[in-house]
Amino acid sequence: MFELRILKAAIKAGLPVLGICRGAQLINVALGGTLHQDLRKMRQVTSNRRTFLPCKTVALRPHSRLAGIQKRRRDRVNSLHHQSVAKRGEGLKVSAVDTDGIVQAVEQPRGNWLLEVQWHPEYLPYRRQQRALFVALVRACRNRE
Repeated sequence: MFELRILKAAIKAGLPVLGICRGAQLINVALGGTLHQDLRKMRQVTSNRRTFLPCKTVALRPHSRLAGIQKRRRDRVNSLHHQSVAKRGEGLKVSAVDTDGIVQAVEQPRGNWLLEVQWHPEYLPYRRQQRALFVALVRACRNRE
């Protein structure tokens, strides 16, 4: 798969990477992780309804890169996916889970700037903490120069 080869090359080169939804899942698989194929049966507290609106609460792990970027411990995000990280890829750490305990963000805490989020921050530009993800990515890219 072309995307997988490009992603592995970017990670090996140490390029900053922000994975969104399917991109997050692809990063996890590229690093040897696995996915839950269908989250519907795992949902006990939250809805399976897909929405662009920030209707799902995620808890950000303290001291994670994500919490540092968003400067908070909880956030409201949208939900458009039906898959999620099952087994983490090599070197990845969970940085956010939803109310059902389903992984919503994973990051590489050391080394490369690598962050994966299951939600779509690009659909939430009116939320400062979601714009902050893109600002952090650009900053990481600039720091490589």
